[in-house]
Amino acid sequence: MRDYLFLLLGIPAGIVSNGIYQYLKIFTSRRIDRIKLEGVWGEHMGESGERQCSIGEIRYDLRRRMWAFDGTNYHNDGRPYCHWVTLTSYFDNEKREFYYTFSNTLAETGQTGYIGFGVLRFRRQDRKWVPDRGFFISGTEGESYRSHSVVPLERIPDNPQEAHAVFVAQLGMPEN
Repeated sequence: MRDYLFLLLGIPAGIVSNGIYQYLKIFTSRRIDRIKLEGVWGEHMGESGERQCSIGEIRYDLRRRMWAFDGTNYHNDGRPYCHWVTLTSYFDNEKREFYYTFSNTLAETGQTGYIGFGVLRFRRQDRKWVPDRGFFISGTEGESYRSHSVVPLERIPDNPQEAHAVFVAQLGMPEN
């Protein structure tokens, strides 16, 4: 009988203890290590070439049950070159790095161009961790590895003229 009494008291005590633990875990993680993953982000490759800038959006996609970083790589004049869609992703909380594989579709032909792998690294800013730098490895001939800066943007531009203006004003692309 005594064993049943301990069991009956132990179950509620375990549930309450777990609830307190979960509350403290969430409370401390929100105060200490907030991570700003969602948003519109601009990328500048920093090297010369015809396609120096990309703009993408990171959001949690409920349908795919993962964080998705989908976006567009542009010609320097603002015309879309290709669109990428995240196939898989993983966020490493310890290293504060976001890893993703993507499929690329060429804007002009609508054909899938290649599969690639990307990484975003984070830095601390205003009590949050935000994307700072990254790189991707892709199957495009002559562009196997490219590193880039990451800059938060208000929104995705609507047309090539707006995109070019964002590249120059916010992403640091030199005016040609």
